[in-house]
Amino acid sequence: MIFANAPLIESEKERNLCTKFFAGYFFNEFTPGYSKRIVQFNRYIQEAARREDLRVHTPQLSFDTHAYLMHERLRSKLSDVLICDPAHKVFLFIETKYLTHWSYAADVAKTQERLDKVFDTTKKPHLLNAKHHYFVLTSKRKEEAADRPVQHYTPVTTPLFVHTPLPAAAPQEAEASAAPEAAEAAKPVFTSLLYWEDLAQMCDRMEVRQYMEARLKLCLGSSRNPHKSGYFFPEP
Repeated sequence: MIFANAPLIESEKERNLCTKFFAGYFFNEFTPGYSKRIVQFNRYIQEAARREDLRVHTPQLSFDTHAYLMHERLRSKLSDVLICDPAHKVFLFIETKYLTHWSYAADVAKTQERLDKVFDTTKKPHLLNAKHHYFVLTSKRKEEAADRPVQHYTPVTTPLFVHTPLPAAAPQEAEASAAPEAAEAAKPVFTSLLYWEDLAQMCDRMEVRQYMEARLKLCLGSSRNPHKSGYFFPEP
């Protein structure tokens, strides 16, 4: 059983967690509650992205997706996890953070530049109706420990999120924001954050939630405060 909570000989690498959680359970159509999780996941990403047009019906999963699969001249990685619905042209790119912190410059800006090239409809008109979005998946407790605000989304059991456009800026505000000095002083803000804890709450199986709780306790480790994980060797 891949989510046994007894002591395990198990890698603490991010890729191991992503593979077990997403492929082993969350997006595994052979596990109970799959259809319910897809509905909850769609509501979750719509609220996080403030876009009601993001919805996967039959999600396909890929790990460590590189740009050469979608662009002839790009070679860098696009996302740690790609969740797509090719039939409906929906592509969700997710940068996952587990034991490490994320930053806008390293984990958002460069990838969004690559995605702009991948989905350049002037060169690829067949992608005109494609919908894509970029997310960062991190831990609430890690964000709180780093003294960064945590976004609290509406519980996934509520009705479907309805996007309300932000009001247009007043002319003087628009002019002020366009000033070069204001642009230099403005710090980029990235709001499309997903949290491991929220995804774990969508899981019906108690073993999965307990497993994720145990894994996420390691998130607060650092070079100054390393996480502790005991070693386990089965007796003969």
